[in-house]
Amino acid sequence: MPAPDAMQPEFHALAADLRDTARGHPVVWLPNPGNWGAALTRDATRDFLAASGVAFREVGHVGRAELLRALLFRDVLVHGGGGAWSERFPGAWETVRRAAPWFRHTIVLPSAFGRDVALERCSLWARDRGASLRHAPRARFCHDLGFFPGPIDVPPGHGVGWFLRDDSLSRASAAGRAPSPDLSSRGDQLSPLAPFLAEIARFEEVHTDRVHVAIAACRMGRRVHVHAVEGPMLSDLFEASIAPLFPNAVLHR
Repeated sequence: MPAPDAMQPEFHALAADLRDTARGHPVVWLPNPGNWGAALTRDATRDFLAASGVAFREVGHVGRAELLRALLFRDVLVHGGGGAWSERFPGAWETVRRAAPWFRHTIVLPSAFGRDVALERCSLWARDRGASLRHAPRARFCHDLGFFPGPIDVPPGHGVGWFLRDDSLSRASAAGRAPSPDLSSRGDQLSPLAPFLAEIARFEEVHTDRVHVAIAACRMGRRVHVHAVEGPMLSDLFEASIAPLFPNAVLHR
């Protein structure tokens, strides 16, 4: 399973949980909806499931027919990952809370937990070791699957690129920085990934407060300036996965 060596233990532990829970049967995989950055995690998760030997059936939503099928066949639900569970972003929490009772077991792939989470017959994986584990103390840590499978081979870039959020979470924008294009808001999890990566790859140095722009830029070996947002979501991920492994990245709090 190719990945940065230091990430291998966590990726292997997650893969083992998936295989042990699936018991050789295909799982129902519901990717986390989101902006264009979510396409990076969706693409990487597909590769991760295949590399882990876990057969899956991807679904866009879990409706009544899917729930009845899950009850009949004792399916396993795999949700996410890469999303944030919080009062501000309640969609993932509500989806899993409604669907989980119908499935034999649910696995939530590495996510950020900004609210208390307690669900029966559910394995939680957190993408940081900070606030997420305080809100979900039974969760286990694994790096965001956007880091899988490792380096992205792209030509050298030039100049400095800014990719900041266009919402109230962005502290870098609020500090008086001239408006910059919010690349992530230009697509969603179903959008083609190649143009997203190509835009980031244009630059040799990247400033961003978007999680998956930062992950992609790190995988490209760029000099990355990660600007913290309101709350610990991005800074916790930086401390868990970026700081130990990507020396060209720096966090601006």
